[in-house]
Amino acid sequence: MSGSVVQQEQRRIEELIAALEAVKDPEARECAKQLVQGVLELHGAGLARLLTILVDASASGQATVETLAQDESVSALLLLHGLHPLELAERVRQAIEKMRASLGVQGIGIELLIVGEEVVRVKLSGNGQGKNLSATRLRREIEDAIFTLAPEVAAIEIENLPDANVHAMKFVPASTLRTNRKGVGP
Repeated sequence: MSGSVVQQEQRRIEELIAALEAVKDPEARECAKQLVQGVLELHGAGLARLLTILVDASASGQATVETLAQDESVSALLLLHGLHPLELAERVRQAIEKMRASLGVQGIGIELLIVGEEVVRVKLSGNGQGKNLSATRLRREIEDAIFTLAPEVAAIEIENLPDANVHAMKFVPASTLRTNRKGVGP
């Protein structure tokens, strides 16, 4: 399952959870919640056992688990059940490292300042010479990269995020903005 498919399925699950919360019948809503919780607990227990068997089976078992955790689909599943072998800080560092090259081409550096479940804070540097650079797009790329590997993070703060795409701005002389009383230019 590719990364985009995983993200689509995660969004679909969030939509279904919201729809479940909106069900008017409290008994039906509670029954559905318990069903989902039971299935999740069963899957989580099975996955935990599978990981234990892999690690205990051979010296390469832990390496196999870590390799599996690098797959976006498997990683999402392990995160859902609290079984991911990498700590939060390491997963955030990996997300930042994956972005470093693409941001570097844009003339932007990124530094990880703080990692925690409540907040991840990064700092940008450089002059941002990229053609398609916008603060909104840059924020989205950074957030997507971090949330993909660390969905439990509550917020991402980005220091030195540009306010606007200064490369797309053009100088307009004030004289061209003036109009006379008839609404005609200078």
